[in-house]
Amino acid sequence: MEYKDKRSGRVVFISQCLLNQNLRFPGIAIERGACHNLINLFINNGIGIEPIPCLERLGWGGVSRTKYFRYQPLILTHSSRPFETLVQLGMRIWILNYARLCKKEANKIVRHIHDYISSGYEIIGIVAVNDSPTDGVTKTIDLISSAKKLKSMGFESDELSNPTYEMMKILIPSLCTDGKGIFINKLKKQLENKRIQIQIIGYDPWVEPIQEVERIAKSLGLEY
Repeated sequence: MEYKDKRSGRVVFISQCLLNQNLRFPGIAIERGACHNLINLFINNGIGIEPIPCLERLGWGGVSRTKYFRYQPLILTHSSRPFETLVQLGMRIWILNYARLCKKEANKIVRHIHDYISSGYEIIGIVAVNDSPTDGVTKTIDLISSAKKLKSMGFESDELSNPTYEMMKILIPSLCTDGKGIFINKLKKQLENKRIQIQIIGYDPWVEPIQEVERIAKSLGLEY
């Protein structure tokens, strides 16, 4: 179909929390609202923005992550022997159920991408938050090993139940390891199954934002 209007025909998919930092895990919002430097990059280049829904809100108990904080004290308390194996088994079951949700959402996103492409649009890329157990592209957080690491660093459940920005900006980068988040891993596999090639870029919220946006602009071939 030929669209006789002002649309650019170019779209980027991004993690929803980059549009709305109020969705971020408690204590790690880096902006009051949107990550404006990144969003302005797309606006100024005439790129349509399609959000990838926040899976942690859907699967972890809303914006406050009530399900996570309900079980966090138990996980931290019993992250070492003699209950370590039992706790890890419970975590693996929980992650398996969460992975099913991520796969379901990945299927939806791939259908949207296919719809755009078959309608003549260009998907310039996917930009996801690169410090997440869900949306990490090259850096992620292992939910099973992180509890043990937190305890080894001296953190207790009471301290972590009300996380502050000052604490989390040091803690989160130290928990990150190389790898893909649960959702991004499912999304990449679905794209490969459909033989759709799209660049997936991780946005690091803990580095200087202008420097990070310049890097992303260069990767996507956009003016900044």
